[in-house]
Amino acid sequence: MKFKALLKLAVIPVLYLLAISPIIYYLEAIQSLLMILSGLFLLFLVRFRDFKVSSKNAPFIASFFILAFYYLFYFSNHTFKLIGESFLLFIAPLFSYYLYRIDSFTKNIKKIQFAYSAAVSALCLYFIVFYINDIPNHHFDWYLARYNLEFYCKIHGTYICLWIGVAILFLFDYVSDFKKSSKTLKGCSFLMLICLFAGLIIYNSRNILLGLFIVVLLRLAILKREKITISIKQKISIAVIILLIILLSQRYLDAIDFLTNDSFKNSTRYASWTCSLKLIYDSHFFGMDYNLIQQKLNECYVPFNNFELKKFRINSHNQYLDFLLKGGLLLFCAFIWSLFVKLKETLQQKQYLYFSVTVLFAVAFITENILVRQYGIYIYFLCDILLLGALFRNKDHGINEVKEC
Repeated sequence: MKFKALLKLAVIPVLYLLAISPIIYYLEAIQSLLMILSGLFLLFLVRFRDFKVSSKNAPFIASFFILAFYYLFYFSNHTFKLIGESFLLFIAPLFSYYLYRIDSFTKNIKKIQFAYSAAVSALCLYFIVFYINDIPNHHFDWYLARYNLEFYCKIHGTYICLWIGVAILFLFDYVSDFKKSSKTLKGCSFLMLICLFAGLIIYNSRNILLGLFIVVLLRLAILKREKITISIKQKISIAVIILLIILLSQRYLDAIDFLTNDSFKNSTRYASWTCSLKLIYDSHFFGMDYNLIQQKLNECYVPFNNFELKKFRINSHNQYLDFLLKGGLLLFCAFIWSLFVKLKETLQQKQYLYFSVTVLFAVAFITENILVRQYGIYIYFLCDILLLGALFRNKDHGINEVKEC
């Protein structure tokens, strides 16, 4: 009992540290250690004799065991590391239900989210300063500017934009009721939003911007369904923000130009998706040795005669295809089922923040293997341990039968 009490005291500071770890993102080992500590704390809080498999947690458990089976079946030096990452993605977040039984967690969860948003805002401020100082080198050429950012700051644009997107959603949720907020908090939140949107425009990941746009449309539809009126001022603000992002986004304008003057078949995305589908078909939808996936993709890229495909290790660039390659239809279906559970339960329980985060990830998965790199694993893990447990508090779920620790 004393051990459990100490865990409850220690878990909150660890979660705060995990939330602000983007500030030291370049020290990946520290961020990895904080994820492992958080996962272990959640594991120790569980009373397994009371834990029951149900239709809600089954897809998460199935995803983990299917992945673990394939990793062990094609054993390599990285197998246990990959199994550990799968545990953090699919099993540890299920135990976050027990966090919601700790008063200190329920009191601090929004503050933890705000701490994360503040950390990412500080990171964006650093990117803004870097961008301004680098103007003599890039002369406002977006491609050169982003190349310099990624080269010197050592973080891929899609991942940092995903971090920023989640930070924006967390921040809007935190300050949603301005009537109870102080002027200082309003001012800080406004400055943070400026930094976040500036960082989003500078790095300019199209799929994350598209994901946020879809989230806005869905949230507006939800408000309309619930007969909650939105002021003209709020509608104009949303429209202006979206318009500014599109107009300031060189990538969207270039994408339109590319589609009108060139063919999608000349893009690396077409090649990576085509070759991934070919490998999936060749494996008879049963999955394949994950150690050979990149090699076989590279062999498939040869006829395309594309410079980028020759120079870089281009993966499937689609998380859904990645899971089809690694675990076949079984893993793909289990993973889709887990996303469906999240979307269904968040809508039913009106957990709209988690609904928005899930939609953002679902869109991001279309163009990137988010759950392959640590930066993607980190943000997915953080969102799930903070928010997933809330979905399992209703009476029809077996885990709710757990007695107080």
